[in-house]
Amino acid sequence: MAGAEVISEQVRTLYRQAETVLLANCVNATIMGALLWSSAPQVPLAAWLAAVAAVSAVRWRIVLRFRGTPDAAAAARRWGRRFTLGSAASGLLWGLAGFAFLGHASAPAQLAIVFFVGGMCSAAAGTLAVYLPAFFAFVGPALAILALGVALLGGALNQVLASVVVLYGVGLYAVARVNARALGEALALRFDNMGLLATLSETQRSLEEANRTLERRVTERSEALRKQSEALRDAQRLEAIGRLAGGVAHDFNNLLTIILANLGEIMDRRDLDSRTRGALREMRDAGTKGADLVRQLLTFSRRQRSTPETLDLNRTLNGMDRLLSRLLGDGKELVLRLQSTPLFVHMDPTQMEQIIINMITNARDAMGAGGVVTVETEAVELDVPWSGLAPGPFVVLSVTDTGAGMDAETQRHIYEPFFTTKAPGKGTGLGLSTVYGIVEQGSGHIDLASQPGKGTCFRVYLPRAQAPERSGEADPLRRISGFRHTIAASATVLLVEDEPTVRSVTRRILERAGHLVLTSPSAERALEIANEHPEGIDLLITDVVMPGMSGPSLADRLRADRPELGTLFISGYNQEQLVADAEPGRTTFLPKPFTHEALIASVSDLLTSAARARRAATDR
Repeated sequence: MAGAEVISEQVRTLYRQAETVLLANCVNATIMGALLWSSAPQVPLAAWLAAVAAVSAVRWRIVLRFRGTPDAAAAARRWGRRFTLGSAASGLLWGLAGFAFLGHASAPAQLAIVFFVGGMCSAAAGTLAVYLPAFFAFVGPALAILALGVALLGGALNQVLASVVVLYGVGLYAVARVNARALGEALALRFDNMGLLATLSETQRSLEEANRTLERRVTERSEALRKQSEALRDAQRLEAIGRLAGGVAHDFNNLLTIILANLGEIMDRRDLDSRTRGALREMRDAGTKGADLVRQLLTFSRRQRSTPETLDLNRTLNGMDRLLSRLLGDGKELVLRLQSTPLFVHMDPTQMEQIIINMITNARDAMGAGGVVTVETEAVELDVPWSGLAPGPFVVLSVTDTGAGMDAETQRHIYEPFFTTKAPGKGTGLGLSTVYGIVEQGSGHIDLASQPGKGTCFRVYLPRAQAPERSGEADPLRRISGFRHTIAASATVLLVEDEPTVRSVTRRILERAGHLVLTSPSAERALEIANEHPEGIDLLITDVVMPGMSGPSLADRLRADRPELGTLFISGYNQEQLVADAEPGRTTFLPKPFTHEALIASVSDLLTSAARARRAATDR
């Protein structure tokens, strides 16, 4: 490639110098014609001058065509041959001049002719040496024919002069060859350097692009790491708040148990006037609302008891249509866009309704006087893991409002319990945190999109469930509502509760129902009491979480010697899963806060089941 570029540059140099070469031909030919006009035959001399002019004109036309051809350098060898032919024609004419006119000239004129031709060849060593074929084409014919003409004049002096002309040509050849080689090497080095510079420039551009790519990737990775760190801190903060909420809920449930249980005892009295009974009823209602708040806290901390079942989300929403419209109030429109096919999820129906109501309430409060809330459902398939969700089928519940929207800082805290942007007294700050707890507990995810002034869209992703199989009558225990008040026969009950006030009110309720109650503040003391009454305990009522030994561990220890012992677990954490594997009819769970009716009903159920089991054993 470098050789072709060198030849191309040599040819371009030839044509750049062509004006000087052609002008020198014409001027020298005119001077020599004037010098010989009086001594040489005029017709041949005029013919020679005309031939020089014609050859120069043809060569000038070739030069013009070269300069007017855009890709002439691409055919450098062809244009070089054309220039070489022109040089050969000019060299032949100058050689013929010496041969034809030497015999008619005087000695000084003869010497002038030799110097004219030799000078032209000497000039060619400078102008045409850049391309040796053109140089040889001019100098070879010119000097060879001139030397022959000088030799034919005869005489020793002319023979010496002819030899000098030949030697002069050899010298010019050597000089031109050296010049051509030096020029070729210089051009080759120049093109090599240009190639190196181009490679260096390309390498530099590649390095700059690689550096920009690396900087962009570092920036992206740094941003991703920052977001992950923020997400981890948020998750840790939510987890800590969840543990705090669970602990607070436990203590509140104990307090509410005391309040509701005592209210139940007082309201059972028949000597209360209507005003007092109304006040007590208001107190009970307030306690019940407090229990609802505690349940929301437990949901956020993932300790809320749930009874999941397969339900159709579309059917649930259609059934709540009127309720949700009333919840939005006047001036606000509810739009349901539900997928035409059923969308099944495995959720606790109450918790599913709680998700919907809390999200609609949040949308309503965000819109002020008017607006539109759009509720949509759709089935999606995740092909890759996303936001902690494994690939698979999901149901998406979207709630979009036209409200004020949220900035980034508000979005960071939106799921924290007790965080609210509403005016004091307008919200508890537990709605979205409750939704977050239920969804996360159900292996789902909430995606939030919001901008100030452009509304908010919550998208709840829940795992899609298979359609339930049709079956007969549902479990009758699932259809029982309210509490049964049938009181079983008097029994001996071992009550284990570490909170003194809860233990006291529970004991009073049981004693009023006719039971003998043995109380203990700890599981360790309960074992001692049980050893003191080896045959006299009919029922164990125990808190689940206590310092030292837990309630389930205590029950296991006591049932080792009393296999028929019934057990009622009570807890402010609603940890029914701790007793999920217990034998039906012999173990049940009663969450705090409970009323005295619920306590008596649970005790009666267990004692009745135990009596049936004993009769069945006797009949066998």
